[in-house]
Amino acid sequence: MSKDAIPASECAHLVEFKRFLATTAEKAAAVSEEVPNRSCVTRTTSDTYKVSSEERHAELVSAIWNQLASRGCPEQFRLKLLHRATQQIEQDLCFAKECEVTGEGPPQYDLLKLQKFVASELEKFLLKLTDNSEVDRLKDFSDEPGDCKGHQKKEPLHTSAAVKNKPRKMEDRNVCLERFGEIYELQDKNTRFFGVFDGHSGSLSASYATSQLPQLLADQLKLISDHSTSAPDFYRNAFESSFLLADERFSQKKITSGTTSVCALIAKNQLYIAWVGDSKALLVGKRTQLQLVKPHKPENPDERKRIETAGGTVLHAQGQWRVNGILNVARSIGDYSLEAVIAEPDFVDVQLNEAHDFLVLGTDGLWDHVPESFVIETVYESLADPTTKLDDIPKLLIEAAKERDSQDNITAVVVLLKPRHQIENL
Repeated sequence: MSKDAIPASECAHLVEFKRFLATTAEKAAAVSEEVPNRSCVTRTTSDTYKVSSEERHAELVSAIWNQLASRGCPEQFRLKLLHRATQQIEQDLCFAKECEVTGEGPPQYDLLKLQKFVASELEKFLLKLTDNSEVDRLKDFSDEPGDCKGHQKKEPLHTSAAVKNKPRKMEDRNVCLERFGEIYELQDKNTRFFGVFDGHSGSLSASYATSQLPQLLADQLKLISDHSTSAPDFYRNAFESSFLLADERFSQKKITSGTTSVCALIAKNQLYIAWVGDSKALLVGKRTQLQLVKPHKPENPDERKRIETAGGTVLHAQGQWRVNGILNVARSIGDYSLEAVIAEPDFVDVQLNEAHDFLVLGTDGLWDHVPESFVIETVYESLADPTTKLDDIPKLLIEAAKERDSQDNITAVVVLLKPRHQIENL
């Protein structure tokens, strides 16, 4: 399919999609000339883990969604492509024995090989759409089939940024799913999900939580019997079950890695926050500036008592209070060798109204060095300045943390709770 063969009368979104497919085909042809024999086999590395049959679907959804975004797929076509490609690749995996980890029991897959397989198969899936026989059906992949003239591109309502900074490795991860309800086919399609994860002893636990927690939470939300309810206890239990199951499954891998987690779910004008560890979430409005998270630190009296009751100790080491002299947070996902460190999250819920403007999630690399007042002022001033792009705002927060001598990985996520033009400067 040639870029030049696109009728001028077609919907602008469909034209953009066809150009995306044409570009995909051109890149694939160029790569195949350079590397004729590609496979999903990759070099052995420690930055991977085994994916069980229960975890596989979540990894596929995460990998495909991220691939569509990184390849530049138009937003209006990502959702249906995700669902159809996931279904196809699930079937293809039955024959992809080279991605399996040999051993007894149900099939398991090496994460990196699985991700590479997804990239390869998704490319094949997209290339099939460039066949002349498929051209007339491309509009069926749109979220807005039919005449989409006049449909405007949606204004972005979130942005994120992350830097490795001084540490040798980047162990922070984040996930921003503006279309969480649609991706996981929830009853409430407008549900939004955001998460920030600060890994330690490697990034594997943070990476695991990034892909698995959204799926686990969605599975819990689908258990709701009354779809009109917004009872906090239901969401509290859903988050708790998700965190605990993620911790249980990851701990079974016996990988020495853990992660803090702060997650935000926005549904039916309600904000639900669940967390373990010391990453934080700041809710901001004209009359409200509220830090929603009380960090799980070992020196907190309640946490110290719980740790010591569980047989652990709280010792001062390397300038901080640590569980058994090792870990400076009292709760996390992972850390299977520290029994006193648990994954049971704390939880808060807030009813959102017109006075709430935005939410900022971040790791301790941000919050330990930048005052909340500075974060609030910077975000408001940036939103009011038409020359400042939304994507630049978390970068400004990160730079401020670095200037204030943050030595850690730094992640910042800014979530708008209303369109940018409706947010006035303080």
